[in-house]
Amino acid sequence: MAKTTGAKKAGTSAKSGSRKSTTRPAAKSGSRKSTTKAGTLAKSGSRKATTAKDIAAAHQSLTRAAQGEARLRRALKKHKKAVAGIKAEVKAHQRDIKALKGEVAVAKKARKAGTAKLQNADAATLDRVAT
Repeated sequence: MAKTTGAKKAGTSAKSGSRKSTTRPAAKSGSRKSTTKAGTLAKSGSRKATTAKDIAAAHQSLTRAAQGEARLRRALKKHKKAVAGIKAEVKAHQRDIKALKGEVAVAKKARKAGTAKLQNADAATLDRVAT
């Protein structure tokens, strides 16, 4: 709705030749700018006093953050070393387990072969006793 009213005004002002009458009055835009400038000037004086404090606080905050980050990096490095050590230990245990499984397989075969020999020997002994 506001667009159509503005368009009508612009259309009428274009016909009459006075284009400035359709724009905002100079008093409103000028007073708005002057208030902003005055507000900025009033605030800038108080900002200068707090800027040094703000900068010091920001510097202190950055220092604390850097120290915290360094502490976390040291802890991460320490834990990475611990994890790497544990992984190496697990690999060693896995190698041991694999070797033990191989030994168990060999022992199982030997036991089966021994059992078969005993059964054959018992059969041969029984045959000798029987004859």
